[in-house]
Formats: sequence, structure tokens, C-alpha cells
Amino acid sequence: MIFQTGTKIAFLLNMNKIKIPEDIFERIEEENLKKAEELISKGLYEEAEDIGVMTLIRSGIMTQLNPMGKIIWDNLRTINTLNDLVEKISKEFNIDYESCFRDIKIFIDDLIDKGFIVYE
Repeated sequence: MIFQTGTKIAFLLNMNKIKIPEDIFERIEEENLKKAEELISKGLYEEAEDIGVMTLIRSGIMTQLNPMGKIIWDNLRTINTLNDLVEKISKEFNIDYESCFRDIKIFIDDLIDKGFIVYE
């Protein structure tokens, strides 16, 4: 359940912890990561967005993460609530909280649907 206070969305189900299951296989796509980093350094963010830099595999299902997906995934190792994740990413990349929340929620929901992360 979500409610809005002022301009900030508060996530009521903060007690639901996001967890990466132990049986996830991760592989960094080194060549793609280098290419994406090069594009980002040149300010070509949209081009980098389409590059899969990390592959996740679980139970025969595979997905690839783009550079921002990898950043979010890496943060999930130490951050286990959606609100804390959105707070960190929105501040780090100077993105307004509401937009960041919507985008990360869509990303998280997709990973949950595919079984790559779970709520505890």
C-alpha cells in the first residue's frame, strides 16, 4: 500500500524485505560492460541503456540487466527495502523520488515475477 505525504511517496509495506535467492547465477558481461561504460562516459546514456551488462539465471530462466539494472541489483545486496533502495538511487543520480520509485518498482516487480528476487 502506498500513500503520498507532500511530494514524497511513503512505502507502507517497508516490513517486506527484498531478498536475492541464494540459487541465482550471475555473470558480468565484461565486453558489454566496457562498451556501456564508454558510452556513459561520453554522455550517450540512451545507447548504453540497451546493453545487457549482467546476466542472471535461475531455474532455467535468464534475464539481462542494463547498466542501471546492474546498479540496482548490486545495491540489493546491502539494501533490503524498496524505500531504502529508492532513497539511495534517487539521491545518487539526482532523480526525483516519485519517478525513481515508479521505475524501480516496475523493475523490482519484473524481477519478482521472474523469480530473481523475493519478498520475505
